[in-house]
Amino acid sequence: MSPLAHANLNDDELFAEVARARAAGEGVDRPLGELCQRWRKAAGHVIRKIQAAYGVRSPDDEDEIFQDAVAKLVDKGLDQFRGVSERMLGQAASPRTFFLRITKHVAIDRYRRRREELKPGTDDDDGPEESPAEAAQAMERSRCEADRADATEIYWIAFERLKKEHPNEAAAWNLYHHEDVEDHEECARLLEITVTNSYKRVSRAQAYLKLYLLDLREQEGLS
Repeated sequence: MSPLAHANLNDDELFAEVARARAAGEGVDRPLGELCQRWRKAAGHVIRKIQAAYGVRSPDDEDEIFQDAVAKLVDKGLDQFRGVSERMLGQAASPRTFFLRITKHVAIDRYRRRREELKPGTDDDDGPEESPAEAAQAMERSRCEADRADATEIYWIAFERLKKEHPNEAAAWNLYHHEDVEDHEECARLLEITVTNSYKRVSRAQAYLKLYLLDLREQEGLS
């Protein structure tokens, strides 16, 4: 199939062509390269979100992480993709979402390793003792980590309530915020709704979650 023909296919059709070519023992560099270029902008968005979460500002990392994600897709991902969502049972998963999840985990692994490498050793009895300021900072970090863990637990309780009371809004929120589907066009396509409805569902989900979180915080305070 010619590069021009590849350009006329949507993502699902082009990924199907990659699968067909692999099964037939044909080269897949061109169709797979076309797909990855289509996903590059969205992958950059995912990488920058992970960088922000880890407090990293390194534009030079973006290309390396993207290339690592492509390599991982070629090495293992093409064999692992099943076309079914891992979090929304019965829902189809898009190859684009699958690749963005690979990108997300590659970025997380990179910055998690970097954080571990920068941690001072804790097994050296002869090393310098912590100063009072360093000890206070360590205690503050521990407190913040505990607060984040509590907030995360409460968030998932609120999301479970959203799924029970407003399943349509929960499905849209899940795609947009949990499945790395960062644009409403893709979200609408996966849910088979209009882009306008995707915006509305995500907006309503956010409003419901705020109310649920407020209720949970108030209950926590009373208890």
